[in-house]
Amino acid sequence: MTPPPIHPNTITAARLPLAPLAVLFLLHGGTWGVVVAAALSLLLELTDLADGWIARKYNVVSDFGKLFDPFSDAFCRFTLFMGLYAMGAAELWMVLLIYYRDSSVSFLRSIAATRNIVLAARQSGKIKAIVQGVGTQICFIAIVIGKTVPSATSIMDQVPWWTMLAMTFVTTWSFVDYMGGNRQLLAEAWRDDRAR
Repeated sequence: MTPPPIHPNTITAARLPLAPLAVLFLLHGGTWGVVVAAALSLLLELTDLADGWIARKYNVVSDFGKLFDPFSDAFCRFTLFMGLYAMGAAELWMVLLIYYRDSSVSFLRSIAATRNIVLAARQSGKIKAIVQGVGTQICFIAIVIGKTVPSATSIMDQVPWWTMLAMTFVTTWSFVDYMGGNRQLLAEAWRDDRAR
């Protein structure tokens, strides 16, 4: 089979420095900085789609990639959410709940791996990813409009907060779904640990 023009893991890795760079522009770049941050945020989402598409098209899906991609997603989005929190567009409790969910699911995947189980993505996780991806873009677009269209500032200033609230609720629901759906795995692992 023809090798891919660029390996999907390379694309995934390239996303990692873009998120801190976006936050740097968001917080310290003024109006143009906000525009650049929004463009970087969009680039992060597009490359997230691209690495998965390339991996499937060229049949280079790997166990490493299956773990690296969700790690990169969580790293980038959490970084962006911290930037939104720093500028007052999100509450700390929202960012914490999102972090708790991603950390818990990562822990769950680690437990499954120790038992030679591949933890399949649940529907709630896929919905969460879509909502976060679209929601993040809405936040950044609203911030750009608020900075560049003075008459829309009062309305646009509220959009990121409400969008973050929606993302937090969906993310929390996904957390409950993952924990509930894998309670048997957790219970078995817990008993094993207690037995030792």
